[in-house]
Amino acid sequence: MALREYRTEAAVAASEAEAAWTSSPAYWVCVALLLATAVLAARIASIW
Repeated sequence: MALREYRTEAAVAASEAEAAWTSSPAYWVCVALLLATAVLAARIASIW
């Protein structure tokens, strides 16, 4: 795994930012809203 030695600081920062974002409650609220929207759209489409 020599490739890990050559990771840039930007890649490390991006990885840490992604980890922080997915642990954020706002992330899960957005996911829940997207799922609710998809379910609602499916229900509306099945009615028509």
